[in-house]
Amino acid sequence: MFELKQNIILIAVFIALLGLSVWFQFGLLETPVSELSEEEKNAADYYIENFVSTGMDADGKKYELRADRMVHYPHGDRALLDKPHLVQYDLDQTPRHIYADSGWLYNSISRVLLTGNVRVVQSRTGTAGGVSMGEKMVVHLNDRGG
Repeated sequence: MFELKQNIILIAVFIALLGLSVWFQFGLLETPVSELSEEEKNAADYYIENFVSTGMDADGKKYELRADRMVHYPHGDRALLDKPHLVQYDLDQTPRHIYADSGWLYNSISRVLLTGNVRVVQSRTGTAGGVSMGEKMVVHLNDRGG
């Protein structure tokens, strides 16, 4: 009879330890994944006054992107630009200047959406050049670059 009680106690302790280990594995250690609220999705994590970024694409063309202010939003890896000014340098041409009221920078400085009074100023060597205007313009910096 004593051995039966001892075996029952050992089985109960074993089942309790097994249950506890399963609870640790799946219940305690697993952190709940929570969805971001709309406020958290739209919250900026930093901003830069007098923002300047320069770079080159695969063809060696250089660009310089300036803005009065750049506000970065981590959700979607995007940044809002106030009064952006993009200068694209071509080896055979004079620099192209692009101005806008605002813009969005996407995917770690590879695509810029310029909006509001977009003006493209391109002068040509030995000629008068020209100005193009519009409301929106998308520039792929890494594809075209300058």
